[in-house]
Amino acid sequence: MFSNPEDESKLQWLRSQVFLRAVQTYRDTPKVEKAQFIPMQADLEVGADTEKFAIISTFGYRANDASKDLKEFFSRRHYVLYRFTEQIVGRLGKFMQSFGLNGPDHISATRRGLAWDQGSESYNLETNYIGENFNHSLTLISNSPEEKSVKKDQGISINSSYLWREKSRLGISAYQGRQSNFERVVFGPYVTISLTEKLYLNSEVFFQDKTVKATSVHEKGYATFSRLGYEAIKGLTPFVQFDRSNLDDSDRNSQFDSYGLGVQWLPYSHFDLMLFAGKEKSYSQDATDFAWLMLNIYL
Repeated sequence: MFSNPEDESKLQWLRSQVFLRAVQTYRDTPKVEKAQFIPMQADLEVGADTEKFAIISTFGYRANDASKDLKEFFSRRHYVLYRFTEQIVGRLGKFMQSFGLNGPDHISATRRGLAWDQGSESYNLETNYIGENFNHSLTLISNSPEEKSVKKDQGISINSSYLWREKSRLGISAYQGRQSNFERVVFGPYVTISLTEKLYLNSEVFFQDKTVKATSVHEKGYATFSRLGYEAIKGLTPFVQFDRSNLDDSDRNSQFDSYGLGVQWLPYSHFDLMLFAGKEKSYSQDATDFAWLMLNIYL
C-alpha cells in the first residue's frame, strides 16, 4: 500500500475499527413463548490521534421502530480529546459518562434499571485524571440536541477508583441530575476483584433518591449487579450472575430480580461470544425463563 516507510509513518495517526453486535433472545412466560434475533450494532469508528489531540467518531445504523432492524443512520459517539499532561485528559462530545463498572451489559439492573440503557449517550464535557493507582473523572452531562423526543439526563457525575494489588479495582460513583419530569441522585460503590488467578468478582450497588416534580413524591431504592466468574480454560469463562432493582422501597411491586448461569467464550482476538440462561421475577409474579446469546466482533 505504501511506497516507502516514510509514507507509512505519515498515516500512523489515523485509525479505524468496526463494531458488530447482535443477540438471539428466548423468553418463556405463562402468556407467550418467543424467540427473536436482534441486530444491535453495526458501527464504523474512525479517528485521528496525535500526541496531544484526538478526534473520534462512529458511523452506523440503529433501529427506529418495533421491527428492531438497523435502518436509521446515526453517530453513536463522537468527541474531541485533549491530553493536557500524561495524567490529565479532557473530552468534549457525545459519549457515555464514566459511571460504575461501565460494562457492556446494558440490560442489567444498574444500567437499564437506572435508565442508562443502550443509546443513552449524551453530549458531555469530561475531565479525567489517570494515575498509577487512582483514576478520577468529572462529567458535565447535557441533553442531546439531535434527539429532542428522547428523555435524557442533564447533570453531573463523578467517578473515582483505586487499583488494589495490581489486579483489583475499588471505586465509587455519584450522579446528580434531572429529566423533564423528575430529579434524582444516584451513588454507590463498585468493585472488580481478582479472588484468585482465575476467579473474579464484578459487583456494584447504587442507591437512588428520586423526586417526581409533579407530586414532589420521593422514591428511594437501589439497584445492584454481581457476576462471579471462573476462567476454566484460556478464553472460556463460566459465571453466575444476579441482578436486583428495587427503586421504590415504599412499593413492593417495584422489586425485580434476574439470576442465572452463563459462559463467555473468546475463541479469537476481537471475537466475543456470550450465552446466558436464567429467570426473571417480579415481586408479585412467578418467575419466568429467559435466555440470550450475544455476539460481539471488533475488527
